[in-house]
Amino acid sequence: MAVETRIGERADAFEVRRRVFMDEQGYVNEFDGIDDDPRCLHVTLYVDDGLAGCARVFPEPLERELVPDAPQSPACPLDDGVPAERVYLLGRVAVLPAFRRRGLASALVAASDDAARAAGARVCKLHAQEYVRDLYAKLGYGQISDVDYEDEGQPHLWMAKLL
Repeated sequence: MAVETRIGERADAFEVRRRVFMDEQGYVNEFDGIDDDPRCLHVTLYVDDGLAGCARVFPEPLERELVPDAPQSPACPLDDGVPAERVYLLGRVAVLPAFRRRGLASALVAASDDAARAAGARVCKLHAQEYVRDLYAKLGYGQISDVDYEDEGQPHLWMAKLL
C-alpha cells in the first residue's frame, strides 16, 4: 500500500468533505470562506494513487476574521508567549469509508502538523468530534475544554498540541 500526502489539492479535499461530512454525517454548512484563503492549507491523502482522505490547517486569526460565529478555541497554557498568527487550527480531518481502520487519519494529522509547522505555527488546536478524542491524544494533542455541542449539535471538544 503506497500512501502519499499532498498540499493544495483543494478539489480533492472538497470531494472527501462532501462525501464524509455532508452525505454520510448530515452536516449542512461544510464549506466557508476559510477554504478560499491562500493561508488555508488543504492536505489530501492518497492510497495507491486513489483519493482516501483530507484535512485543512490554517492560522487561527483567519477563522476569527472570516467566520466570526464559529466556535472559538479556548485559551490554554500552550498559548503563553505565542503570537496569535502562530496558533493554527486543524480541522475537517476525514477518511473515506473504504480506507478507514488503516491508520490513515494519523498520517493526515501528522502531515497537517508538518504543514502548519513549515508555515510558522508553534501551537495547533482542533475542535474534535468527541468519538475521535483518543486518536488525537495518541498523536500528542491534549484536551483543553469540556465537551460542547456548538458544531451542528454534535459533541465536540477542544484539544491542543505544541509543534
